[in-house]
Amino acid sequence: MIQDATIRAILYKSKTLSNGEHPLMLVVTKDGQRKYSSLGISCHPDKWNFQKNEPKKNHPDKLKIETIIAKRVGEIQAKALDLKLHDKDFTSDSLVATVQKPKGTNDVFAYTDTLVANFIQNKEVGNANVYRDTKRALQNFASKNKTLSFSDIDLNFLNRWETYCKNRNMAETSISVYFRTLRAIFNRAVKDQIVGMNHYPFRDFKISKFDTRTRKRAIDKADIQKIKAINISGKPVVQLSKDVFLFSYYCQGMNLTDLAHLRWSQIVQDRLFYVRAKTGKEFNLKLLEPARQILEYYRPFTGSKPDNYVFPILNAERHITPIQIDNRIHKMNSLINTHLKSMGRTVGIETPLTTYVARHSYATVLKTSGIPIAVISEALGHESEAITHTYLKSFENSVIEEANENLL
Repeated sequence: MIQDATIRAILYKSKTLSNGEHPLMLVVTKDGQRKYSSLGISCHPDKWNFQKNEPKKNHPDKLKIETIIAKRVGEIQAKALDLKLHDKDFTSDSLVATVQKPKGTNDVFAYTDTLVANFIQNKEVGNANVYRDTKRALQNFASKNKTLSFSDIDLNFLNRWETYCKNRNMAETSISVYFRTLRAIFNRAVKDQIVGMNHYPFRDFKISKFDTRTRKRAIDKADIQKIKAINISGKPVVQLSKDVFLFSYYCQGMNLTDLAHLRWSQIVQDRLFYVRAKTGKEFNLKLLEPARQILEYYRPFTGSKPDNYVFPILNAERHITPIQIDNRIHKMNSLINTHLKSMGRTVGIETPLTTYVARHSYATVLKTSGIPIAVISEALGHESEAITHTYLKSFENSVIEEANENLL
């Protein structure tokens, strides 16, 4: 008891979790007022000693629970003593508020939800999806746990999660994304002083060991001609899939997100102007004849107003928020890829076609045509090409445009 304040741990039976357990709380009482403080852990009533307010001897995590309780009680007692020494009064509410971290911050899942919410608020939907997918993958692995403390993630945990992922035949590129995202979550939590560096597991676990080399995802000019020759009449979605692929190929590997956002006002005579969403890099490129023909096909359908989208992927009235737009593009990407794969099989192309294959093919065809890698890197807008950009200065549009003629 410090300055007439009492602190005790209880099993909060007023709330029952889906696994039959109850949350563990600290009750701080002062001047007849009680304040409950969640410990972020739970216990089954069969494993709790209600007389002594502590886990029973047969509880498998008895030591862990007692350590968590003792640590939180110590924090509150230390703060109360500090206030007393400085002759400052306090209530049960104010005392708990000074030592309690925001709810769920020590829980990896809850903390990730906070990060996801921040990404969405900042319109970084792509990052939000990656973090959300990583959380879901972690929850699938730790399926018995409703919460996951940062301190529970150690080298052994990461090794077991890696084995779990590989046993489910996940691609190493996907595994690498999950682990890199978890590491980023950890780094943010350390910065926010939620977890200390003494619990940081990524000094020993090396993410670089995963094989993330890009598999063959390119086709040659002969295959491009096969796709161009496909006759798709009366099938608008299939036609759109074909046109999206070819337009990307002829427009320096323009990705689907940028292509979906393209408006007619960005087409000025025989040039296309846009800013790549992923990197913020500005593009000003000359339209090759096949790309202009694709635009002329869609002009009667979507070209009535300069602000209209060029391709019928997004609808300005239905897709308004960043999440709606991202969900729509994700759905259309899946649909377009399905039709592309079917077209590829029809004309005997072994590489499974996707929107990304068009971008990769653009780069590969230029490379096999003898175009310097530095020129290709500039044309693609690769900001991550650190080594290339140490000696590469921006090329004039004419250099890239001359290189593009090799596509024809």
